[in-house]
Amino acid sequence: MLVSVIVPNHGRIITTLVDSIKKSTYKDVELLVIDRGYERSEQRNMGIAEAKGELFLILDSDQSVHPKLIEECVSLCQMGYGSVYIPEIIVAKSFFGKVRAYEREFYTGTAVDVPRFVKKRLCPKFDTELRGPEDSDWGNRILGPRVTSSYPLYHHDDIGFIEYFRKKAYYSKSMKRYVERNPTDKILDWKWRCFGVFFEKGKWKKVLQHPILFACVMGIILIRGIVYLWNR
Repeated sequence: MLVSVIVPNHGRIITTLVDSIKKSTYKDVELLVIDRGYERSEQRNMGIAEAKGELFLILDSDQSVHPKLIEECVSLCQMGYGSVYIPEIIVAKSFFGKVRAYEREFYTGTAVDVPRFVKKRLCPKFDTELRGPEDSDWGNRILGPRVTSSYPLYHHDDIGFIEYFRKKAYYSKSMKRYVERNPTDKILDWKWRCFGVFFEKGKWKKVLQHPILFACVMGIILIRGIVYLWNR
């Protein structure tokens, strides 16, 4: 089965991503890098329209994959799953990056997460009027059973503190449309989104293991909330 790896780009050097695809144990892959000056959603839709594969892997240009990830995802889809959540490991050297990497561990396979590997026939187009929450909106429209892979993808993103919240401010401007389209989404339950997701299904043990990191995550969530309220 041909896997189409769809990557929107804006002039970024993507050697790490390309090398990871070349090292994949699954070789029936086409790599579509769309770099045409449009926003991420538009370029993803172009890739979806042009892709020849029966299966899609939607990546960002600052990501790469574990050598065995694509092979595992193909196997899971052959077993009957329609899409696959993939654990994401944020690769960063700064302390802020390490806090974000720790936070991301709690989200795998939850409503905060988004499947990145999907069967073509189940793959919707992205909403081009959303900037930031388009991933969650897209994920909500994927039909069929889901599963989580054991192998991860890597997110090479050591963004600084100020730039991180500047991006969140930009994304928050789309939240009104997102809420209108997804009024029952679990991530809109602030109690679950801010607290519940960190303690459910035994994840409270991870909180106790790293109390300082968790306190920093709570600080980030507080600032994100203020940014959202300010820009909504």
